[in-house]
Amino acid sequence: MFHTENLTIINIMAASVDGKISAHKLESTEDRNQSGLVCNEDFLRMRKLVATCDAVFLGARTLSTEKGAFRVANLTPKQAEPEWIVFTRSGEISFSHEFWQQKNIPKSIFFVSSFNKSDEPFLKIEEKQFPFATINCYLGNIIGLLQYLKEKNYKKIALLGGGELNAAFWEQKLVDELFITISPIIIGNKNAPALISSETILKSILECEKVSQSGDFIFIDYKVKK
Repeated sequence: MFHTENLTIINIMAASVDGKISAHKLESTEDRNQSGLVCNEDFLRMRKLVATCDAVFLGARTLSTEKGAFRVANLTPKQAEPEWIVFTRSGEISFSHEFWQQKNIPKSIFFVSSFNKSDEPFLKIEEKQFPFATINCYLGNIIGLLQYLKEKNYKKIALLGGGELNAAFWEQKLVDELFITISPIIIGNKNAPALISSETILKSILECEKVSQSGDFIFIDYKVKK
């Protein structure tokens, strides 16, 4: 079985008091900012956390609602951007999205076949040249990808969701830390995307390391008890 020693996965999210990360599946960060779900302090905190990471994991649907990758190189000692890895199970990727046009952002697509951490590691890698960028295409299971990233000497990964991608990692107990912003808003809709959209009951226990506040927003740093 794959072991995650020396590779830390941190889940960074903002959620309403009732655990929703947006009012609907296609809500952008700009929309969430206007509704009061996120704030400038939350974004600055996320940038600082991502700047400590070697890679960013996010779902294709989450990417489709955003303008692109945010830059953090100026916050890092090596002045380098992390690798942004877009997860897809369906294989549906829109290359018209402006993310793919962004310069100096390492970009990859992961066609994930399985999130079961008991699987034997499997990964195929193909580098594809597009007019706008060179993109790594990964095909395999999550353990194959994590093993490969460990071999590349990656130490920390930022998991930015959405809720279904978050759930896949929490279900397999692959998350080591949770950095959550509790936003002073209640969404209430039972169909709104949740922080973790799992079909199973999760029993992860968290240990609070730090709590801070800015206005009505609460920032909590948790470690996951293994």
